[in-house]
Amino acid sequence: MDTLISARPVIKTNRHTVIHERIDQRKIISGITVSGVHQKIIKVFIWINILRIALRLFKSPRIAFKKAKDLRRLRDQYRNDHSLKKYKKVNGLYFFNYNAPGWPSKTFDRYVKHLFSKVSPEPTSSLHTLIFAITKKCGFKCEHCCEWENLNQPEQLSKEDLLLITRRFYDIGVSQVQLSGGEPLNRFDDIIYLLDNSPAEINFWLYTTGYQLTRQKAMQLKEHGMTGITISLDDHDPEKHDLFRGKARSFERALLAARYAVESGLAVTFSLCATKNFISNENLMRYAELAKNAGASFIQLLEPKAVGHYAGKDVTLETSHLKILEAFYEKMNYDKAYSSYPLVAYHGFYSRRIGCSGSGKDYLYVDTDGDVHNCPFCQRKLFPALDDALPKRIMQMKTQGCGLYNSCSTKI
Repeated sequence: MDTLISARPVIKTNRHTVIHERIDQRKIISGITVSGVHQKIIKVFIWINILRIALRLFKSPRIAFKKAKDLRRLRDQYRNDHSLKKYKKVNGLYFFNYNAPGWPSKTFDRYVKHLFSKVSPEPTSSLHTLIFAITKKCGFKCEHCCEWENLNQPEQLSKEDLLLITRRFYDIGVSQVQLSGGEPLNRFDDIIYLLDNSPAEINFWLYTTGYQLTRQKAMQLKEHGMTGITISLDDHDPEKHDLFRGKARSFERALLAARYAVESGLAVTFSLCATKNFISNENLMRYAELAKNAGASFIQLLEPKAVGHYAGKDVTLETSHLKILEAFYEKMNYDKAYSSYPLVAYHGFYSRRIGCSGSGKDYLYVDTDGDVHNCPFCQRKLFPALDDALPKRIMQMKTQGCGLYNSCSTKI
């Protein structure tokens, strides 16, 4: 395996040097809201960038403009024909979506190339995000954990395995890697190794409880090339969050982690597992206020699924719950009155309209054994990530789709 890695120096990049120079040259400011005229100007420049990429890909101006229009239609379908009222600016990069890289960057250009593959007649194995569980270790007992049966078992993947898998997915278009677990901070040194030896065009995000994140570790992650951290925060009430996570002081440590991340220039997302007991307009707004005051750029809404620690339990949300979540999602993103709040990512919203983006369509999940799943909730090993026929396997995933959302046209 070491031989395989050393044989590919063309993509071995000193991320530490590149990112460290960028930090020295720019004042670190996290989570600035961009709206109004400023946002409209940036939007024009982004679309000019997209058109340039289209011209390079398709050569013909006529075809390039047609493909760009196809992307706009895809975007409008994704947003249910709404217009986004804000971007978030972190360290000079403009973000319009938690799952999209910031602009301007080479990573954003790779992401756009993947989008163009979605509006091309010939199917490809391209995807833009890899969710990668890199450790089984965790000291929490989270109520909703989808990896519950695998926690604290012997590790199967070495740091060299983590790098090789990351590089294989980079080769088929991945521009963003979200590191999960377990608690990935248990492999902090291996994360630094991965950041230092991965292609600089990859954006890395870290899923974490935040419990182990110190100010020094946050600064190290940023200096070595981490883009942002996604902190699991499942209630605005400290006691309820601690109970959900099975760990005292986890709420306090999560907010402290957000502070350290913002100070270090990392983008911050709060990820909420929205349960039946939590969902109400009041709770969601109090949560949004908390995220805003903590400097978060994004909120991610996850629906509980009956897998892992929730297996066999009645956790599936009812239509009344979904309506509240969808109204919150639309209000936060498309109502000018809430321009100062974080952007909200809600996978269920667009999955019920245009189909799940898992199953290799936009992303897939690699577990702690190095096996590929459609998504973190499907819980079905399909093939090893180190399979020699990886692109072909992903093509098969795309044709089979995801079973969690049976219809892409279901309306709430």
